[in-house]
Amino acid sequence: MADAGQNDIGNRLVRLLDEQNLIIPISVVFMQEVTNLGRVDLVYELLLTNGLLGDLTVDGKNCVKSAEFRKKGTEAFVKKKGELAVELYTQSVAHAEKNSKELAFAYGNRSAVLFEWGLYKECLEDIERAIQNNYPKDVIGKLENRKSKAIELLPSQFPIGFLTTPPEIPEKDRNPLIDCATNLVKIENSNTDGRRVIACRDIEPGEIIAIEDPIFKYPLEKLFTHCHHCLKLCYNLIPCEKCTQTLYCNEKCLEDAKMYHKYECPILLTMKDYEINDLELMSMKIALVVRDKYDCLDQLATTDGSGVYRSDRYDEIHNLVGNTEKRCMADLFNRAATSATLFYLVKHFTSFFGDEQDSKYEDIFKELVLFHRQTAPCNFHEITERIGSGEPYSIGTGAYSFLSLFNHSCCPNVVRYSYGSTAILIAEELIKKGQQCYDNYGYHYALMPKLERQAKLKKQYFFNCTCEACEKDYPLYHNLPIILTLGQISLEDIRFIQDGNLEEAKRIYKEVAVKIRSVYQLKPNKNLADLQEALKACYFLFETIKTPF
Repeated sequence: MADAGQNDIGNRLVRLLDEQNLIIPISVVFMQEVTNLGRVDLVYELLLTNGLLGDLTVDGKNCVKSAEFRKKGTEAFVKKKGELAVELYTQSVAHAEKNSKELAFAYGNRSAVLFEWGLYKECLEDIERAIQNNYPKDVIGKLENRKSKAIELLPSQFPIGFLTTPPEIPEKDRNPLIDCATNLVKIENSNTDGRRVIACRDIEPGEIIAIEDPIFKYPLEKLFTHCHHCLKLCYNLIPCEKCTQTLYCNEKCLEDAKMYHKYECPILLTMKDYEINDLELMSMKIALVVRDKYDCLDQLATTDGSGVYRSDRYDEIHNLVGNTEKRCMADLFNRAATSATLFYLVKHFTSFFGDEQDSKYEDIFKELVLFHRQTAPCNFHEITERIGSGEPYSIGTGAYSFLSLFNHSCCPNVVRYSYGSTAILIAEELIKKGQQCYDNYGYHYALMPKLERQAKLKKQYFFNCTCEACEKDYPLYHNLPIILTLGQISLEDIRFIQDGNLEEAKRIYKEVAVKIRSVYQLKPNKNLADLQEALKACYFLFETIKTPF
């Protein structure tokens, strides 16, 4: 039935059912359920009957653990491992009790790393927090000395931020019907493709199509350098006062997160014991946040009253496709098991449903969680970040209502980048007026054979890919032809990009965009593949975060 990890609660349930010879009869009953509510209720009872839903793993502050993390942090700091030291000191902050000397020491020790990095503002904030939490008077001299030096050096603060300013859409270019997009595109309905994005005029390589912020986002587990609420990179995070699992970049984010965190707070540690991942936690977060819409879910439209497709409201997310009818029983069973587990934890260990435990709202919650367990893998997007010369890495998941409308091609004509959680969508070849804009779902013709791509797309996204690369069976990158008479990127320019030369990259980016126009019509060819990779590499450099280490 289930196809997740061996310790996933769905798989554990299946093993127990198998031992009781109940796989076939339960499968028959489960296949007859036609609603998400019915599926969750059925699996919920099975989980209870088989004793898989148990007590809460109680989370709480622990000064002994805090001291242990602080000791490890100091060992890392002495060994000049500043990044590790900050993460360990932050874990010490997360575990320390309020107003304890352990919390004061954790802030104080972290301020030493921040001072060494030239982050004097953050250093001063941590020093002030240490003092507020009763830093011992007999050893405060070193802290006050660091404070004086930090104030003196504040004008030379290291400016953490992106190498380039995140782009914005000029007012004159804004799309009147898509609030995050330029006027280069429109949304169109198709009998074969569903909703899709179409070019309103020729779109040149490198032109911005959309800049979108996710309405919902959720961080990856074990991320001690990013805000749990906004996902911003931050080296002096502050903790939730009750749990050890969430940290925030400032008081505002801590306060704004309370609308959902007050419910997830007591159960986050237990959910990690159940190996519930960020996509699954995102589904729960959505169901918690949209409580005010429970009575009108069947009235949510794909655009607002003026016909605008918006990125800042739940309605558009609610109307994304979950492909329920295309999913196999094993897939639905496993997602129902996770949804039932989340419902159990929210029902029994939080106040979300109130004292009366209103069954109507409980049913809606179950429906929503399982629904978004299905929409998430098909529609939500990974949020990535790049620090210094390192490779981009994932920091979480975002629900982007407009980006979710782009269909897949193994030879895409658009590409996504991230400034924090803000996604930038640009054209990576000439898109003619009336043509569809295609994203890539992670399976590119140049890197993966056709049969493998199609099998993976079918498994995750439930469609048979008929894109140009599949129809014409484009070769892998190393077999692509080179057109010597047309545009190519020089070895010198490649070295400029590899060396992180920002000014040269700004020039190369413009030149590459022009060259792409001259070779895209003869695709597939190695010229185009190399130029598109150069375009991406320039953007990776533009979005890079500069840090003091």
